[in-house]
Amino acid sequence: MVLIAGGTAEAQQVTTLNLQDCVNIALDKSTAALKGNNNVALAGAQVLAAYGQFLPNLVAGAGYNFDKGNNFFSSSGGALIDEAKSQFNYQLTSSVNIFSGYYNYSSWKASKLNQQMSEYTLERAKQQITLDVTQSYLQVILDRKIVALDSANLDISLKREDQLKVLTDIGRKAKTDLYQQQAQTSNDKLVFISAKNRLQNDKILLLQKLRIDSADSYEIADISVDDGASAKQYGNRDALLQTAMDERVDLKSAELNTKYALWNIKKYKSGYLPSVAFSVGAYNNGAFFHDLAINGKDALPVSQEAIPTQLYKYTYGLAAITASWNIFDRFYTKSAVTTAKINSTNANIDLKDAQIGVTVGVKQAYNDYVNAVQKMETVDVGVNAAEKAYEAINGRYKEGASDFITEANAQLVLLQAQQNRVQASVNLMLQKKVIDYYVGAVVK
Repeated sequence: MVLIAGGTAEAQQVTTLNLQDCVNIALDKSTAALKGNNNVALAGAQVLAAYGQFLPNLVAGAGYNFDKGNNFFSSSGGALIDEAKSQFNYQLTSSVNIFSGYYNYSSWKASKLNQQMSEYTLERAKQQITLDVTQSYLQVILDRKIVALDSANLDISLKREDQLKVLTDIGRKAKTDLYQQQAQTSNDKLVFISAKNRLQNDKILLLQKLRIDSADSYEIADISVDDGASAKQYGNRDALLQTAMDERVDLKSAELNTKYALWNIKKYKSGYLPSVAFSVGAYNNGAFFHDLAINGKDALPVSQEAIPTQLYKYTYGLAAITASWNIFDRFYTKSAVTTAKINSTNANIDLKDAQIGVTVGVKQAYNDYVNAVQKMETVDVGVNAAEKAYEAINGRYKEGASDFITEANAQLVLLQAQQNRVQASVNLMLQKKVIDYYVGAVVK
């Protein structure tokens, strides 16, 4: 939705963002999401690299060199050979690991688990981003409602001040009432100004989380606050705990990390075992004389085989099976296995901490939700009572049966009750989303 802001020489387009717009922008632009996507891509590349170790490689090589000069050979009575010769060779080789002590298999399994962990980490990061943006968005909505209440309260004070000016002029009200009202109006203006400033700052903070630096070009859409209690969805703490244990992706990631650590132990233990590889190759060597003289006499052959002929005619092949066993590697394998075992122990500690964290988080979120529901029930009663009290006291004040202090106190109590009502309303909506986050559900 795009609005056109008037009042300037050049119209400025203002984009209105709703909650889903903000979440989508944050998921696209946030640093955590960008890095998470990169980590998933990196993990995928590592899986491909690990899988590639099961496949044969293919290596091609070729060489060329030119020889010119005198060489003395003494094997047949001595001969001085002056030559200019081109030599060339090529080879095509391939090898495959038949047995690597389970190193390659363990690496592949570990890389697959690491890829899954990266995906879970990214998903949890997106859930965190969604909750964070939602909380900031609801704060802006709350600020806006507070501004509206403070504005209405200021209007009441301004109207009463105007009325008191007239009534004091005709002698129906004491000037002290007017002075007290003027002081009250001034205080209400300060409260209203502070509320507007807080709204603007929280809006800027929200846009900052979206990596948007121009608050003037964006408006935040209003939403209907869902402040209804849902005992079926949020009222059973044990059910919420079970859902969290089943659905929390960070807990799943911690569980996978323990398996990942075990595969790393197996990978490094492969250093105690021999490795076997099979290799094949095709090789070729050839030469072509440009000049050849032996003891000063021309000995260049009348004809030489063409280079293309030599490239296939003198090719030979080789196949081999090689085995190696590192009997003493200066404690490298022992140290690597020890390190992997320690990492495995730490992974189990992290898993236990994650399980405790999930349980504690859900319990706290549930308690906050129950507290929010109770507050909603309380503030509804408070607003109703404050409205009736203000109506009664205001009527008596107009008739001269009540003093200004009682009138001002009733107005203040009504404002506080109304503010408590909107705060409790927005807070209840937020607490439901917090529970969704802690049980691993999608925050909507």
